[in-house]
Amino acid sequence: MDSPGLDAVLAQAVGAVPFAHVRRMPSLTATLDLADNVFLGIEPRRRFFGLPGIVDRAAMRTQATALLRRVDVYTPLPTLASRLDDASRVLVEAARALAHGATVLAFTEPTAGLTAAGAERVAQVLRRLANEGLAVVVASQRPSLAIELGDAVSVLSSGSIVPVLRPGDSGVDARGRLLEAMAGGAPGPAATGPTPRDRAAESPSGAVVEIVDWSTNDEFDRETPVVIDASLSAAAGEIVGVAGLGGSGRNELLLSVFGRTAGTVPSGAVLIDGLPVDTSTTMAAIEHGIFAIVTVQPKYRVRIVGGISAPATPSMLPALVKAGVVTREDETRSTPGARALDAVRMRGRDDEWVRIRSLLELFPESQHRVLLLVEPTRDLDHERRAEVWRLLRVIADAGKAVIVTSADPDELLAISDRVVAMAGGRVVGEVGRGESFLELLTLVAPL
Repeated sequence: MDSPGLDAVLAQAVGAVPFAHVRRMPSLTATLDLADNVFLGIEPRRRFFGLPGIVDRAAMRTQATALLRRVDVYTPLPTLASRLDDASRVLVEAARALAHGATVLAFTEPTAGLTAAGAERVAQVLRRLANEGLAVVVASQRPSLAIELGDAVSVLSSGSIVPVLRPGDSGVDARGRLLEAMAGGAPGPAATGPTPRDRAAESPSGAVVEIVDWSTNDEFDRETPVVIDASLSAAAGEIVGVAGLGGSGRNELLLSVFGRTAGTVPSGAVLIDGLPVDTSTTMAAIEHGIFAIVTVQPKYRVRIVGGISAPATPSMLPALVKAGVVTREDETRSTPGARALDAVRMRGRDDEWVRIRSLLELFPESQHRVLLLVEPTRDLDHERRAEVWRLLRVIADAGKAVIVTSADPDELLAISDRVVAMAGGRVVGEVGRGESFLELLTLVAPL
């Protein structure tokens, strides 16, 4: 479930009850101290003649200390947010939510990327807040976290909430019930694409492209791995899907391989016909017969006063992150200025579809041998998705090797000869043609 989806569900469910949403990527301002971050925008002020005056820093420090103690943060108040460990960043955001008077606290993947000790620390604080009478909602794509933390567990799919476990349930197969509910919205055979052919007999020459032991780190936090020792291959005439939930590294893997379009500190090898090739730039990758069609790229925004933000390139990230003025584009808040820009961007979607379709139509006759696709059907209607599926089969029938990622595992099962599953940045298994959606889901959402 994505953050905007959780916001919409909470707004509908709680009505006028104040709630706060702590997203996966912290939004603390790196150059401010803890007290300033907790009370940013709601600073207590001294009053003069009935009017608010200067910030009452003594009162702010006292109140911030109490709120931070409540969420198990004992770091000195003058500490800058940039110096906090990852678990403390999550907890300081919880303290800020409490400062705003929230009685419903929602967290998206609150333990993602944390050490075992940090994850347990955050989990203990969430349990304590719930015991204090606050409503705590945790959105996660990891069944283990949902079962561990939740008194009740539901699945949100396509705007519908499906209860799985209720308070008081005992002796139930929590894992099985949760996975069945997560798979319950999968389309049946009528929604599948062109029938994959048996490539085992048709591709005796072996793999055309191999990605071997590939690793890369996150651009935002360059010490955090997003792909770890991942290996996969594709033969001539084969469509290989790459499935994974958010944070699995499925998109980062292909983007990093194709000219280092994502990630940093990459390692590993790319082989064509068993020989290593250079893909360190997009031009180098193309020269060796590898082409990519991408609808999702890592994008970052620099915050500007007034709710409008400007794009930032990956090369600018280290300085911008240090200054605390950059955020991931998919985590920017909705503001009038941002919504106005989004309306302008919407006009370009038809142009993007024309570009994607043209590239797919031309690819079978091109000299390129390998096609990488990152979320090619994102935001497309059913008719256009079906056209993409058809063209991918035409490309495979022309003897090209195709590797495609998608956020929709059922789509991958429909169009692929086999599907490689990723979780936590690693390749964790493979599902062959004819295997069930539930089998794939068990791999990409391990307990």
